[in-house]
Amino acid sequence: MPPKPPRSEPVPGATRVTVHDVARAAGVAIGTVSRVVNGAPSVTPDVRQRVEHAISELGWAPSAAAQAMRGAPTRMVGFIFSDIRNPLYSSMIKGAEDVLSEHGYMLVVASSDGQPTREIALMQLFTRRRADGMLFAVEEESNPDVLRCAANAGYPIVLLEREMATALGTVGADHLSGTRHATAHLLSLGHRRIALISGGRNNRVGRDRLAGLVQAHEAAGVPLDPALLRLDSFASDYGLREVQLLLELDAPPTAIVAAGMHLLQGVLQGIRMKGRRIPEDVSLVASNDSPLAQLVTPPVDVIRYDAYALGREAALLLLRRMNGEAIPPATRIYVPTEFVLRASSAPPARRPRA
Repeated sequence: MPPKPPRSEPVPGATRVTVHDVARAAGVAIGTVSRVVNGAPSVTPDVRQRVEHAISELGWAPSAAAQAMRGAPTRMVGFIFSDIRNPLYSSMIKGAEDVLSEHGYMLVVASSDGQPTREIALMQLFTRRRADGMLFAVEEESNPDVLRCAANAGYPIVLLEREMATALGTVGADHLSGTRHATAHLLSLGHRRIALISGGRNNRVGRDRLAGLVQAHEAAGVPLDPALLRLDSFASDYGLREVQLLLELDAPPTAIVAAGMHLLQGVLQGIRMKGRRIPEDVSLVASNDSPLAQLVTPPVDVIRYDAYALGREAALLLLRRMNGEAIPPATRIYVPTEFVLRASSAPPARRPRA
């Protein structure tokens, strides 16, 4: 009898997906699936893509029990973050690595470039490699596919500077208090039109910074003009564009909070392109201290925190979860922020009467 054609749909009533199902869905041999899973360089890009697509569609992962029979536990922790160029992540990685290495764990880091599909692929890779846990600076907190993958990862996850609907432990800086303190300082100088440029609509950091700005205004009894809120990106070019638009308003801001490390360069450039002086024409506060903030003239007031401490606290929390301690799943640990006053803020200039 001729062999039966492979099924295109999962077998009804099947209890779990196997490597055979993945091979059939991708149209390859079982050995090819194994080579893709183990990162063999001999697999062509087309075949690798088909196999990875089949793995994603079927939700398959190699049996951890079967893999454990082949060797000792990995004692490996993954760390997924969005942008390897951000020096804050370098400090976080160092803080986490110092803690984990003391306890015999290896930290494996990977950049997702802020792409949810990449985040999912990396989580699945850490699952296949039998990671004991993971640190995760997710880009889009509410992405349903990322949420689903994190919930089914099979190992403890601690988030850095983010929060998700899935009950995961979180470590983050106290951006709300830091922004509230900086805004209160500007209000005390007499500013009544304070702009916020940030990437705040889709992440906890941005929401906390906005809340700090709002709370400071409410405490001072000063209304906040929504036209002064620009909350769509942390990128330098966004800061360059939005600060110019703000300064062209009929009633422009007299002070600006640029809440994001990469924003500062664009904001400084935009202010100077408009012929404004700091702090004579516009006061400026930045977040996340940097060499640029320290060395520019005048040096910029900043809201800063210890990124090394954030990575360290995240690793300590993850260790406790990996050791089975009864830590509430929605636990959040804060790292304090501080407002560093330099020379970029002053009372607003008085406008001549018409």
